[in-house]
Amino acid sequence: MRTPAALVGLLGGLAWLGSLALARNDRTGLAEVVEWVGLALLLAAAVAAGAGLVSRSTRWLRVTVGVCFALLVWCLVQLVAGSGDERLAHAGLGLFAVVVASIVMARRPHPAPAAGGHRARGAHAR
Repeated sequence: MRTPAALVGLLGGLAWLGSLALARNDRTGLAEVVEWVGLALLLAAAVAAGAGLVSRSTRWLRVTVGVCFALLVWCLVQLVAGSGDERLAHAGLGLFAVVVASIVMARRPHPAPAAGGHRARGAHAR
């Protein structure tokens, strides 16, 4: 679930960066459409990231935390965007999303536990 969410976040961030580039010479309204598509992709990535914070055994809790995390991200986006040029703020947040998604996709997943038991944890685990 981690890699698809990061890929969606990467596409959403690139869409917001592309929206800034398109807005400079856009007469067709394409920049606005690209910005809304980027928003949808970034919110989907935020829901997936929030859902990944909770154990997989409780689906209702994963959905709740995912939606609440996306709402928190939306509040932070509105806070940043309200402080100046909205499109420039969205492009900056898009760049941040691209960097975070790239880091998440570049990291290797944790190794699976041994066949006979669980993975040792803690400072004194051997």
